[in-house]
Amino acid sequence: MMSLAGQNLPDYQHAEGDYRHVFSYHPMNVPIARAEGVYIYDEGGNRYFDASGGPFSVNLPHNHPRMKAAISAQLDKYAYTHPVMADPLRAKFCSKLAEVTPGSLDHIYLVSGGSEAVETAFKAARQAQITRGHADKYKIISHHDSYHGMTLATLGASGSPGSHKPFVPMLPKWPHIRQYSDFDRPEGVSREEWGVECAQALEVAIHYEGAQTVAAFLATPHGCGPDYAVVPPQSYWSTIRDICDRYDVLLIVDEVVTGFGRTGEWFAMEHYGVMPDIMTLAKGISSSYVPFGAVAVSAEINQPFEAGETHFVHGFTNGGHPLACAAGCELIDIIRDEQLLENCRTQSELLFSYKETLLSHPTVKDVRGWGLMMVLELVKDKKTMEYFEAEQQAEKLYQAITLKHGLVMYGSLYGPRRQPAFRRGLPSWISPPLSINADEMQDLMQSLDSALTEWESVVLG
Repeated sequence: MMSLAGQNLPDYQHAEGDYRHVFSYHPMNVPIARAEGVYIYDEGGNRYFDASGGPFSVNLPHNHPRMKAAISAQLDKYAYTHPVMADPLRAKFCSKLAEVTPGSLDHIYLVSGGSEAVETAFKAARQAQITRGHADKYKIISHHDSYHGMTLATLGASGSPGSHKPFVPMLPKWPHIRQYSDFDRPEGVSREEWGVECAQALEVAIHYEGAQTVAAFLATPHGCGPDYAVVPPQSYWSTIRDICDRYDVLLIVDEVVTGFGRTGEWFAMEHYGVMPDIMTLAKGISSSYVPFGAVAVSAEINQPFEAGETHFVHGFTNGGHPLACAAGCELIDIIRDEQLLENCRTQSELLFSYKETLLSHPTVKDVRGWGLMMVLELVKDKKTMEYFEAEQQAEKLYQAITLKHGLVMYGSLYGPRRQPAFRRGLPSWISPPLSINADEMQDLMQSLDSALTEWESVVLG
């Protein structure tokens, strides 16, 4: 068994001090002092590239003067009001958001983060089905190996058995289907053909569960688990939309990760021209300057609530917080003014120009993604797809060595330590701020190449 000992790694154990009062789950215990642009600095003055943009949420550069000014200006006016009071800033943000959300998704419910957004989407779907006369429709179908949040309902919808285990008696027993994957695409079958076949799993599940019981289908545009950042073909989403329409199942698309420019468009579903009924947003909505989230629904979904036919059971103390709305308004303007969508597309070409270099590494089985969202799938043996066992500490060692090379990397959320059924490589995310320039990209990729080489020298023996 490999060991972290003797690897000349940074000694940041217990950097937060006394852990008795702090929940800390990450091995990269760097004592952070400040952040600027694409970099984070520790108390010793060491610089680290924010290579994963936090957990895929830092779309703007750190310490952006306009974001600080907007939040500060609002703080000088008022930091909080009771949600039942009329807040012009809240209305302003929702109007701005409605300008960039696709199609008719222009009715906005505000929350504090991604898990709240997905929970709100479930409630909206359920109540919408009731108003349509479908009181028996309550089930949410989602993907195996998916992730949609950390509340009980969102954990239940997430297809992660390792995370379910302690809470099984408490979780909703909702069905899961396979997600699109190129990993097991049969030889001779095109991606478009395979997209249709994978999507048809939804129809099978609807029949099995009973169409009269299925309220909605929930999915991310980018895949989850071992298939993080797999970009399905057009046929997949077109078929999903058709199936949902035929069985009166609402389509909920979780854009918490992909929203606000991460893929080169405002939202990933714009690449497909497929309109969801409900869309969940968080992370990039404020570039994590403040906690924030939202749910965008169509006028049709919102009409019964707007007309007063029924009351939407919704409301969070900090949903639509004034500081968050100020940040959200400014973020939308910055993305436009600084042409960050265009920069994302330009820098994406540069990022993926390193694909062959990365694939030349003996542990890099696959390189995939879109926009400024790239995933490396790391395996022990590329020919056999042998994966790293949990006791080998490969993931922890990877994060420690990349940190040593000046990279803050978000590793596998679904590794063997949490999901025993996992039989694929460790996904490693590259999702820097959308402001990244060519020199910074070169810095990032050279550091990653060196880190991979050192890591492989240890894990491969």
